[in-house]
Amino acid sequence: MTAPLSAPPDPAEQWKHWPHCWYVVAGSNHIRCGGVINGHLGGRPWVLYRGEDGVLRATDAFCPHMGAHLQHSRVAGNDLLCGLHACRITPEAEPTPANTSIQAGCRLAARSWPCREYCGLVWLHPPAEQPPPPPFAEAEAAHHWQTAGPERIAADWRAMICNGYDLGHMVAVHQREVVGEPVFDTLPDHTLKMTYRTRVLPRGGLSSWLMQKLSGGCIDLIHTCAGTAIRVESRVGPFRTTGIFALYPQDLPDTPPEARQTLAFAAVGIPRGARFGRMQLWLARSLYLAFLKKDFVVVERMRLKLAGITDPGVCAISAYQATLAAMETETEPPPS
Repeated sequence: MTAPLSAPPDPAEQWKHWPHCWYVVAGSNHIRCGGVINGHLGGRPWVLYRGEDGVLRATDAFCPHMGAHLQHSRVAGNDLLCGLHACRITPEAEPTPANTSIQAGCRLAARSWPCREYCGLVWLHPPAEQPPPPPFAEAEAAHHWQTAGPERIAADWRAMICNGYDLGHMVAVHQREVVGEPVFDTLPDHTLKMTYRTRVLPRGGLSSWLMQKLSGGCIDLIHTCAGTAIRVESRVGPFRTTGIFALYPQDLPDTPPEARQTLAFAAVGIPRGARFGRMQLWLARSLYLAFLKKDFVVVERMRLKLAGITDPGVCAISAYQATLAAMETETEPPPS
């Protein structure tokens, strides 16, 4: 008797829950000079702080002396002063060896984490000898920016990124239809670009009416995905807008998808020199956030399933995500 053939794995299973990439972990305006925040990437705890020079720095979360959590430290100059024994902690590529004789109050090196600040967002990468260039950084200087978030969404980040490339949901959720065929390109910086056009349908309420008036009926869009973040470039009639939508997973991979939590951040920019720039930026931010909130609702508690899906955008983003390396994770997330 022939054994039954097993079903092929669902493409969603090829996605890494914590891909090895840059993550947005905060908005720039949430970290004042002397401020310290903390979190984890894949269960690997970190602290991030702004020194007296205004520069952000990030490091492992535990003091090399006795393991005190540095969320209780304070900023001293451009270092951290551990709250337990007043050891002065400096982020360095090479941390103080574990077998070193350490005295209370001495200066120590803790492992640094790559961090960058641009477009009003704070980006963090797990420790690496040569981290890749942070995504979308070139957009910083060319635009004026406003940010939003974090907003905690009861959803798997994978469902939210997939939603950003799901062309089939445009009619049901956003009252827009795709015109023609989308074009996909994998770029040298290992990002996935999707170029397409939508037509605004007349039954979408106030926001669709406004988009219809501004665009003349059609909107040209480019979505570019880098790990857990997407940049959306749009042309609405004479207006140009850039939006960055970035996701920060809050759970370890063995958490059931429908029980996962994600922090969502957004940054919206308009070109420098645009006429009525302040008004344009306010309007662009309002429309972009209204668009995102519709998506937040429909992906809540979603258990992502991609087997048998033929939507070209979903297939492209799924194939791209499957190529990303997984980040090294720890088994136990730190207490919040």
